[in-house]
Amino acid sequence: MQPVPKKQNAARGRGVQSENSTKQTTGVSVAELSETIKARLLSGESVCLIQFCESQRAAAMGAIALLRDELPIRCQWVTIRESHLSETRLRARRYAIPGEHLHGQVAP
Repeated sequence: MQPVPKKQNAARGRGVQSENSTKQTTGVSVAELSETIKARLLSGESVCLIQFCESQRAAAMGAIALLRDELPIRCQWVTIRESHLSETRLRARRYAIPGEHLHGQVAP
């Protein structure tokens, strides 16, 4: 039995990802997410990235980064889930506008 060359192993999917698997299409643009997140923040809600589906999280993070330039968005860590048995915590960043800044903001 002859050993298979490394190039053929890579072609079979061992060690090299195809271009299609690395490109993710979210179907929602950063501008659309930005408007949605801005409306939620201005209404007094908080936003966590874990609330978005996995394929939209990168675009949502980009939208939040853009919004942080124009709005007084604060970031805070919150514990989503905690297990005392295994001593683990699932934490996420929560983005919100403090109440004292909401009175001067106008929702679009």
